[in-house]
Amino acid sequence: MSNLSSRLITILLWVLMALTAVLIVIFYAGPVVEGTEGTNYEEPIITNSFLVWAYILLGITVGLTVIFSLIGLFSNPKGAKKSIVALVVVAAVLVVAWLLADDTVLHLPHYTGKDNVPQTLKLVDTGLFTTYLLAGLAILAIIYSEISKVFK
Repeated sequence: MSNLSSRLITILLWVLMALTAVLIVIFYAGPVVEGTEGTNYEEPIITNSFLVWAYILLGITVGLTVIFSLIGLFSNPKGAKKSIVALVVVAAVLVVAWLLADDTVLHLPHYTGKDNVPQTLKLVDTGLFTTYLLAGLAILAIIYSEISKVFK
């Protein structure tokens, strides 16, 4: 990376960090929504702006991750094979989680919300099963790693 681009990236990162620091100070030390002051539920006025800023930073991060992953994929074709295998494993985990997920509407007395519908329940269940499966795979990988060290 050239010296100029490195310097520009450093400046951009410092500007983003400074904006985030200013938002944090305003969030914790700034005014609160009228009617919530002095209660356990004080809500800073800047809450919505703070969340939007977090979404912007998340979008930038995801975008850069995808762009640089694609650059790495095309610049190293041999490494692409490993990436494709990893994507297939992730897709398989998601499919298994989706097949295990249940979309039965829950009987919740006194609940009148709109989230007790089959589509939302199936999605949440898929997320939970994905987490469980990935945690299980991580534990198996740790065990395999330790056992394989013994036999080397």
